[in-house]
Amino acid sequence: MAEYAVLTGDLIDSGKIPSEQYDNLLYQLNQLLTTVSTAQGRYNIFRGDAFQLLLPAPDRAISGMLIIRLGLISHGWDARISTGFGGVSNPRADIKTATGEAFTLSGKGLDNMTTQQRLSINSSNQQYQFHMPLLLQFADTLISQISKRQACALYEYFTLTDNSHQAIARRLDSSRVNATRLLNQGHYQLLQEFVLHSQQLFKRCFHG
Repeated sequence: MAEYAVLTGDLIDSGKIPSEQYDNLLYQLNQLLTTVSTAQGRYNIFRGDAFQLLLPAPDRAISGMLIIRLGLISHGWDARISTGFGGVSNPRADIKTATGEAFTLSGKGLDNMTTQQRLSINSSNQQYQFHMPLLLQFADTLISQISKRQACALYEYFTLTDNSHQAIARRLDSSRVNATRLLNQGHYQLLQEFVLHSQQLFKRCFHG
């Protein structure tokens, strides 16, 4: 059975979001999920403050989790996200009715997250599960400490095809020096190394 990644998340303190901001929040969340899902992924937003994303390319899951959180933080919001890796029994167009190990692990992971935890990884692959959660915890801590402006710069870095500091500065309507400062404050090189390492670890554990 093919491996999938399922990202299940919910918005933090959604009940405190003013009603006049809610439409913008849902729009931004839709944009983020579309960016992460690409052409093959499918997603669903439900209950108004929860979402689920199915990725047929599971090695994109870690970067997807970071991109969603960075995009939300850049607008003053945040989310808890749990990723489950595994098979999907019936990958349908409407993922609300899909089932399988990836969905089960993702959902249970979200239920078991601590109060301070924002990112969780869940897999039945023992080697991957031994290494990845601690690495993710470090990345979670870094992201939880960044400012909105730093999140904006990091989001552009991880989503732009041309992610040079000058290109990011143009997107931020700022100077290259300021863009570089924001990226450094957000530990962009460390986060990039983390994403690359997580992709290599996934390939070694699941396809090695």
